[in-house]
Amino acid sequence: MRIALSPVRFITLAMLSAGFGLEAAAAPEPFSCPAQLPLTNQSLTTVPAGWEATTAGSERTQHQLSGFALNAGPVGSPNGEIYDKEEERKDGKGGATRTQSWNLQGMTGGFAVCSYFRTRVELARSLDGYSSCEVVYKRSKNSDFKMASASCR
Repeated sequence: MRIALSPVRFITLAMLSAGFGLEAAAAPEPFSCPAQLPLTNQSLTTVPAGWEATTAGSERTQHQLSGFALNAGPVGSPNGEIYDKEEERKDGKGGATRTQSWNLQGMTGGFAVCSYFRTRVELARSLDGYSSCEVVYKRSKNSDFKMASASCR
């Protein structure tokens, strides 16, 4: 059996099969804040009289991931977003995992901001096209929570 297509239907079908007219774009690849930054160049332009400037050795100046924020934009503005949900699970050994999550539906122009211990360097990344972000903190028995990861998808 043969079905006749009108020229308009034929062109529409051809355009759809070629990828034209599809409104939904592919979602961007998920990302995570790097767990650690390489050493940063930290120096003084002037040293107070009577003092000598030194920098800590590489074994003492590790820039571990220590903070994560969602900024409604632009980068550097104080427009932070508070997480939508927080959950805490105990592990039965005295430790726990705390997870904070953000729903990004409807957010435009926002940025993820990763910050690091012992440096003012921050990494910022656009959140356009992402639907959620999550930060995971872990603690063992008798310790404070430490950031384990921060990611968006």
